[in-house]
Amino acid sequence: MTLRALALFVPVLAGLACTSADTDSSVTETASEGVTGYQVVWSSDPAPMQAGDAAQFTLQVQDQDGRAIDDLQQNHERMVHAIFVSADLASFTHTHQEDYTAVTADNLRTSTFSFPLTLPLAGRYFMMFDYAHENNWLQSTDDIVVEGAPAQAATPDLTTNTEATDAGVQASLIWTSAPVAGFEADWTIRLTDADGSDVTDLVPFLGADAHCILVNAETTWGSHTHAWFPDMARMTPSMTMPHLYPGPEVPFAYTFPAGGTYKIWVQFQRESNPGYVYAMSFVFDVAG
Repeated sequence: MTLRALALFVPVLAGLACTSADTDSSVTETASEGVTGYQVVWSSDPAPMQAGDAAQFTLQVQDQDGRAIDDLQQNHERMVHAIFVSADLASFTHTHQEDYTAVTADNLRTSTFSFPLTLPLAGRYFMMFDYAHENNWLQSTDDIVVEGAPAQAATPDLTTNTEATDAGVQASLIWTSAPVAGFEADWTIRLTDADGSDVTDLVPFLGADAHCILVNAETTWGSHTHAWFPDMARMTPSMTMPHLYPGPEVPFAYTFPAGGTYKIWVQFQRESNPGYVYAMSFVFDVAG
């Protein structure tokens, strides 16, 4: 198996590399390592993954010496949030073991979690692993390369937009404080049905009224935030976010680290369409 190291800094992420000899051609294993004392080891079976084919993806959260973190905290109703974004920004997946099988005592003891994963396009994917320990929000990132066909586009589509649709719902992106690097940006997502009526039946999704995944156009940086509420900055993984926004408007706030082009996906659920997770995507520029 091939081993590669990834450095985790909070809140900045950077990469380091090392290799070891191959022992299993069906599994590629990768480890994150950093000054914070955490690393995430992940593998896919088969490896490399093939576009459009199902694989089993497994990850383990460890300390810097390779010992399992056996007291991870559940955060937003999941132990580890795994996010995969293609380099051309066309494919987005946010998944967890709990979406398929219950977490067992052995999963918790070994801090190891596994789930089926199909990535539709060949090429590089940017991965984010969000988890929590000792009341700290933590994240590791890495890349995975998928082989086969069809291939991703050679370059991402960076056409900016303020309107998006999914399953008959229209979403409008409304800036209340324009995005400027280093300053808090504020925006609202306004939701309407196909007939023009307001969407007013949002229900909590993974412990928040909405989730927002953010990446830069280069897919070298990413983050994960939630529908804004007062005192949100004091939120810890052990706390439960209040249900404040049934719709049609859901507010967000974030401080972007640098100027450039970004893409976000806003995810939420409705009472009238249980089991379906809406994902609205927007591309915009952040002033430097």
